[in-house]
Amino acid sequence: MSRAFTARSGPLDPAANPHLFGHDPALERWRRAWRSGRLAHAWMLTGPKGVGKATLAYRLARLWLLGDPEHPSAIDPQAPIFRQVASGAHPDLHRLAPRHSGLVRGRRPELPVEEVRETLALLQQTGLSGHRRVCLIEDAELALNEEGENALLKLLEEPPPGLLFILVVQRPGLLPPTIASRCVPLRLLPLSEADLRRAIAVLAPELEAHPLVEALVACAEGCPGRALARAHNGWLDAYGRLLAALAQGDLPGRLEAAQILAEWTQEEGVAGAVELMGALLRRLAHWLAGREPRVAFSEEERGQLSALACRLELDHVLALWEKLGALAAGVEALNLDPFQAFVPLLRSLGGAAAPQPVRAGT
Repeated sequence: MSRAFTARSGPLDPAANPHLFGHDPALERWRRAWRSGRLAHAWMLTGPKGVGKATLAYRLARLWLLGDPEHPSAIDPQAPIFRQVASGAHPDLHRLAPRHSGLVRGRRPELPVEEVRETLALLQQTGLSGHRRVCLIEDAELALNEEGENALLKLLEEPPPGLLFILVVQRPGLLPPTIASRCVPLRLLPLSEADLRRAIAVLAPELEAHPLVEALVACAEGCPGRALARAHNGWLDAYGRLLAALAQGDLPGRLEAAQILAEWTQEEGVAGAVELMGALLRRLAHWLAGREPRVAFSEEERGQLSALACRLELDHVLALWEKLGALAAGVEALNLDPFQAFVPLLRSLGGAAAPQPVRAGT
C-alpha cells in the first residue's frame, strides 16, 4: 500500500506522554473535587478517539499515586513514578485493556477472562490504611465481558479505601448503565485549531513543514492522536486513492475501491475502514448540500467529489452512511470477507459512464 504522506513516528504512548493539550478545564475539575475532599472513587473519561482521554487518564493516575493533585513529578519523564507508570512496572497501577486476536486487526478486541478475574480479585483486597491504588481500564466498553462487568460493578458499589477507578470509554452507549451511573463523567472536547497545531508542533515537529499539513489538521477534527495516527499510517493517501477509484464511475473503479477498503481493514481494522469510507461519504454529503470543503484532502479532491455528486442525491448518500455502520457490525460479528462485504455498498455509488462535473450546491 502506497504511503505518500507519513510521519517518522506514530502517536506517543499515552502512558509515556507528559504533554496534555486543551484539556486544562477537565483536569482542573478533577483537581477541585480532590481539593474539596469530595473526589469520587470512579471517573469515566469520554470524547472522540484520539482527543487525549488515555493521556489524561495516566496523568490522573500518576497524581493520585503521588498523593498530590499538583505534584510536578506527574509530568516529569525523568521522575521515578513517571518511568514506572510508562513501563507498566508501578505495583499500584492496575491496567486493563482489550487486545486484538493477532490474526486480523479488525476483529473485536478481546481481554482474557482470567486476567480480568485476577486483577479485580486483587483489587478487592483491602490495602493498608491510606494506601493508594489505581484501576485504569482502557476501552472499558470492550474490555469486559458479562462476568467482568459484574465483578467491576461489585467493586464500584463497595470500593476498598484508596482505590481510584479511571475508565476510558470510546463509545459510552456500549457501557452498561449500571456501571456508567456509578462513575463521574468527564467529557473531553475536540481541541481548538490553535491547540491542535500546538500539539502537532510538540509531538511531531517534522509535520509542521509538510505541504499537506493543512489537510492533516482538517481531517484530525480536533484530535491530536488522530492527526498523528493518520500521518503515520498514510490515511490521506488511502482516502485519495479511494475517492479516485469511486470517481471513475464504472465497475472496475468500484471493485478497486472495495479492494482498498479490504486492505485498509487488514491494516487498521473494520472500524478503520468504516471511518475512511465514512469520511468520504460525509464530505460528499457536504458537497451535495452546498458546503465545499475549506481544505482539500488532495489536489484532485474537488473535481472527484464533483464527478461523484453528479450521479447521486443527498438522501441516497445519507442512506449509504447509515448502511455503513450496519455493515461494520456484520463484518465483525460474522467474520465476513471485507472485500465481498464492501462491494454491494459501493455498487450504489456507480452511475453514468461519462459524468458531468457538478459544483458544490448546484
